[in-house]
Amino acid sequence: MKKLLIILFLSGSFLASMAQTTLDSAINFSVKDVHGNSISLYDLLDENKIVVIDFFSTA
Repeated sequence: MKKLLIILFLSGSFLASMAQTTLDSAINFSVKDVHGNSISLYDLLDENKIVVIDFFSTA
């Protein structure tokens, strides 16, 4: 039983580590911040900034 739990844990860890991918390309899009300023993805990437896109929802 102990070995089975260890195998399941390691398998889950391995699969979770494969969830993130490195993308080679992205489409440009613009969003407005809370102050009404327009922010473009390509503008941030041209400034060599790291961009993290977080999708969330509330119910």
